[in-house]
Amino acid sequence: MDKRFTPLLPHEELQTRRALADELAANPAMPIPAVIRKIRVTMRFTIAEYAKICGVSARTLQDIEREVASPTLSTVAKLLHPMGLVPGAITKPRPP
Repeated sequence: MDKRFTPLLPHEELQTRRALADELAANPAMPIPAVIRKIRVTMRFTIAEYAKICGVSARTLQDIEREVASPTLSTVAKLLHPMGLVPGAITKPRPP
């Protein structure tokens, strides 16, 4: 977690994740680089931290966020995985 922020309590992190998931579901046309950056910034990770969590290089993540490089489908899957998302249309889950 980015050291500039006070760590979130577990219930605050859950609320943050839910709000982020709702925001992403409300904007399904958001470009992948913007989605990746939104996830990383909202969850308070530095580029290096998020890259390590996802299993990609920090340089790759930085280039994707700046839209200098186009990610492969497998890279996108790795970058979305920490939020429980998969590449494709992002939709809000239906209630049971």
